Amino acid sequence: MTAGEERPGRMEREAIYQMRELFAEGREAVLEEAGEEDAAYVQALAGLALHPEKPFLSFEKEKEGDAAEAAWNPERPNMDFFRLARRFALHEPARRLIACGGVDDGKSTLIGRILFDTMSGQEQERIRNDAAYLRKDKTVDYALLAGTSAQEAQQGITVQVSCSAFTYGTVRFLIADVPGHEEYTRNMAYAASGADTAIVMIGANKGIVPQTRRHVRICFFMGIRTMIFAVNKMDAIAYDQTVYRKLCREIERLMEEFEGCRYKIVPVAAKSGENIAAPSEKMRWHSEGTLLAALSYEEGQERKEAAMFCMPVQRTCKSSQMAGAIVKKRVIQGEAASGSVCVGDEVFVYPTMERAKVSALWQQGKNVPAVRAPLPAGVELDRELDVARGYILTQGDTLAVTDRMDADLLWTSGNRLTQGKRYLAQIGTARALAIVTKILYRTDVNTGEHRYTEYLTKNMLARCEIRFPKPVAAVCEKESRALGAIRLLDRRTHALVAYGNIVHTVSEEAWKENGREVTAEEREFSLGQKAGLILFGEKEAADGQMNFVERYLLGMGFHTIQAAPGRLDEEKKQTLQSFLRAGLIVLAALQKEERLLAAGLLEEDWRVFDCETRIEPSEDRGSRLKKIKLWAAELI
Repeated sequence: MTAGEERPGRMEREAIYQMRELFAEGREAVLEEAGEEDAAYVQALAGLALHPEKPFLSFEKEKEGDAAEAAWNPERPNMDFFRLARRFALHEPARRLIACGGVDDGKSTLIGRILFDTMSGQEQERIRNDAAYLRKDKTVDYALLAGTSAQEAQQGITVQVSCSAFTYGTVRFLIADVPGHEEYTRNMAYAASGADTAIVMIGANKGIVPQTRRHVRICFFMGIRTMIFAVNKMDAIAYDQTVYRKLCREIERLMEEFEGCRYKIVPVAAKSGENIAAPSEKMRWHSEGTLLAALSYEEGQERKEAAMFCMPVQRTCKSSQMAGAIVKKRVIQGEAASGSVCVGDEVFVYPTMERAKVSALWQQGKNVPAVRAPLPAGVELDRELDVARGYILTQGDTLAVTDRMDADLLWTSGNRLTQGKRYLAQIGTARALAIVTKILYRTDVNTGEHRYTEYLTKNMLARCEIRFPKPVAAVCEKESRALGAIRLLDRRTHALVAYGNIVHTVSEEAWKENGREVTAEEREFSLGQKAGLILFGEKEAADGQMNFVERYLLGMGFHTIQAAPGRLDEEKKQTLQSFLRAGLIVLAALQKEERLLAAGLLEEDWRVFDCETRIEPSEDRGSRLKKIKLWAAELI
């Protein structure tokens, strides 16, 4: 099939969909092939899968008569192929790594050196002869092998997260190069959220810097419990063992705070390749192995999820879409987060609390007797139940159904987080409305100290109380990384604003207070604002000024309401009092003498803004809104 002549067929489309999902997650699996010819075709497509951030496939074969007839051409200049992408086969999921640490500590160079040292001799020779990877002195610039954008090459820093793949022995790895600057903490957190192990770079000539402490804390916060400290640039200190031992003691003191975290320290010189893949002759005093050996050893030491089977539901379909299925029954699809399940096992469905038995299991369109984490699967039940995206299948009633939890949040939005803000919370595949009711304390990312704060700004880490209008199913992060992680999204744009980990869940019965009346102060605290009153003249209301002001305040996150027009009689006065006791900013249009009466509803005069006395008639709309904004800011 020549590119441009025919649209991709069923097999091509199936391969694209599968690889986009599986390579993005760092996993590989077997496609359901319909024969030897189709199997070879799909394997060839898998070999041409691009970088997981830019999934793309080419269906162009070599022209007839070429030496590699009917072979796929990986050397096309317009294709940036995903290095060492594996053909689909029955393999364990690839190990996920990130390289982090201080700026200019050599993360990109280390990754490039690892990729170079794990290449075949033919690939290494091609790199040595490719001018695109060479410095002016004709030596290989290994940092370029890790993938560098034009912006990064110009600035000499890492900005975006770039992924690479390599194989060492029988273990397959995906490694992400993350930025060290605080400005790009969001990118670093994104990569850490899906990683198993962190390679923390420390320059031997600089030691532990603030970015090192920041990245270690964020890695631990994002659930990484295995860290390899690569003390790089040992050549810059003439491979001095004394300096290295001093750094080891500093790392040990640093890690005392992070309980349950495993770590190892390895001295390396990434540029010259010392102690990366082969033991270094210049550091014979180090007898604890190479960096790649440490990674392979840690492969068997990962944090184990709970043995109980648990699967967040992604979607449902009919079993008639599966090969060999006859009866059209509902199949629940998702990725097993922990444990395993077999045909005949009983499962529990959250949040409906229904029970059923597994009548069939499917993987990649093939009927199987059992499924284990972390592979995708389809589960068919012995009776029809209402199961949709966001539900959870488990082997027992083990999850907490709660409407309040404490969570550690890493705030990544440029907008402030204040108490009372509403967001969409994502736990597993479920999304629910959430309210950040309290900021319990802020954690200094560099020192770990707890500090009081009324709001969060970008890159701050804090423990917050989150409440839900409807109960949600969740567990603590220490019990399950998959179901203990929470992400907050903007309700309007669905943009990610915070990564989080669930620290503590509290059931409604445990925290519900007695039947005493809720005070106005409690309502104001929940909304994150004090009640206020904005008074307009009847002419201003007729000109639509109230609508402009209310929409402006809503855009800034305030909670507002417009009072119905009409005379200020006793009924309307009670209505205004009810709105104010609810903690709202009330906009009301009244005559002059009525405005004086309405202002008396609030004991504090500064919480009343009378447009007729505080705004000049000649002022334009922008100036008026600016004055109202300054007044409203005092209500927060």
